[in-house]
Amino acid sequence: MNFKYFATLLLSAVSGLCLSSSVRAAEETFSVNGFITQGVFYTDNNNVYGDSDNKPSFDFHEIGLNTAYRFAPELRGAVQVMSRQAGEVDNGEPKLDYALLDYRFNDSVEKAVGVRVGRLKIPFGFYNETRDVAFTRPSIMLPQSLYFDQARDLELSIDGVILYSSLEVPGGWLDLDLLYGSPQTDTNVEYAYFAFDAPGKLNDSDGVMGRAIYSVDGGRIRVGLTGAEYRLGYKPGNDPTLWNELNEGNLNLSVLALSAQYNSENWSLTGEYMLHELDWRELGGVFTLNPVTTIESYYVQLQYRFNYSWDLLLRYDDLKLDKDDPQGKQNSVLFYTRPAHNFYAKDLTLGVGWRPDPKWLFRAELHNVEGTGWLAEQDNPDALALRKYWNAFSLQATYHF
Repeated sequence: MNFKYFATLLLSAVSGLCLSSSVRAAEETFSVNGFITQGVFYTDNNNVYGDSDNKPSFDFHEIGLNTAYRFAPELRGAVQVMSRQAGEVDNGEPKLDYALLDYRFNDSVEKAVGVRVGRLKIPFGFYNETRDVAFTRPSIMLPQSLYFDQARDLELSIDGVILYSSLEVPGGWLDLDLLYGSPQTDTNVEYAYFAFDAPGKLNDSDGVMGRAIYSVDGGRIRVGLTGAEYRLGYKPGNDPTLWNELNEGNLNLSVLALSAQYNSENWSLTGEYMLHELDWRELGGVFTLNPVTTIESYYVQLQYRFNYSWDLLLRYDDLKLDKDDPQGKQNSVLFYTRPAHNFYAKDLTLGVGWRPDPKWLFRAELHNVEGTGWLAEQDNPDALALRKYWNAFSLQATYHF
């Protein structure tokens, strides 16, 4: 069966379930929820989520439906289908975000231990597992240096298994996750890591990831460590004479991320730092010029809550696509079709959020950016036309049920 057809059927089925959930919920442990998000982006240079250069782009929306059912006290199932339009990066086709079974071996006050199998949300950093739901994001766009929207499918979910536990330890709680599976790879991942749509395709990929988060005083202080190793297999196309053809082999990725957060009644201070090594040696081709590269990135974010309805956000986000070439000058010489500012980005963000009631959320955001390191190739096909300094203004409205 065609997956697009299957996903559309599933989205329709969940919509039908939504209509009857209020009746069935009284008899069964069953729930249905959903959300609708619409955004608009305007930039003075370059494009973000569509053709936004000196004009508003409405090519961003998210529609999600999720359902959960408790088969037994220790066994639960959950599914989410999502349609996402994001400029030329996502076309709105319904996709299966996650579909899992969650079994808990132990669920006591002091300890919870369990396993999840299926299509799973990836436990990376503080925000990745809930990045699709606007109410759980601190801003319209998450810091792109770590939560890279262009490679969203690779970062978002994986087909595999997660062992998890939440343990009471001296001074607080320790949450542990260990994951193994096959990541989602598509053309967007090729653009993110190859900077073009490769003639072949990525397949036969797998990855392992571990995350630990230590929380003190009910989450007042949180410290996390995430580590991952991914292998993305590449199979060349049928025309080896193409200038940008690569060898058959693996793109090997290594990730190490440190996360820290302090929460008080009215404000939260959050920071995350990541080293992301990319090893292209097996693929050869154009990457023989710089076969191993380490991306270095971090952000520091302050969020102030005036009350339940209003919050203010200030964030600095820094991305270097090659930590040994922070200004991109050496890479610009090697890859002469790309300006130096295409290899880094520094983003200062000011945002405000308003919740008039529990079901609605509105946000406005201003980005002042130097560099174009995280802009999507699909929305900006001519790298030489990109401007080094640019600003973006965005608005977003979200309703959830």
